[in-house]
Amino acid sequence: MTEIIRIPNIEKYTQEIINGELILTPKENYITEDELNRSILNSSKILNCIVKNGEEIISNKTKYRSILTDIWKSMPTQKILQTTTFNMKLTDEDGIDGYKWSPELKMSIQGKDAKYTMKEILNMIKVNNYSIQISIRLETGQTINYKFNL
Repeated sequence: MTEIIRIPNIEKYTQEIINGELILTPKENYITEDELNRSILNSSKILNCIVKNGEEIISNKTKYRSILTDIWKSMPTQKILQTTTFNMKLTDEDGIDGYKWSPELKMSIQGKDAKYTMKEILNMIKVNNYSIQISIRLETGQTINYKFNL
């Protein structure tokens, strides 16, 4: 083979040779929690997410509220009420003042936007000593990656 192969932005890949074959794997650049908190998450889309407690998968959903609900489902009600920043009621307040009844949690939870839901996900990750790895496509088309491990 005498062709020249040119690969732009090669610094964005890790390279390894296995059995005479060049393998390029995209490097994932992770942003800090501060950068994540400054990101505009309105109209964003979660591409993938995994929340773990050690090796146990707590959530791999791709909607902010679903991820948060999965985390809350893994917790005792008392601990949720003591540590959450969300407004919650133990009665069915569905449709009143932005509350939505969660049959899984047996609580009404007031809705918040993506930014505040993401903040609460991070809060609950820390409260429970969980880890998270998440990729989000922002409205601008940019993809951001964030990882938190203890």
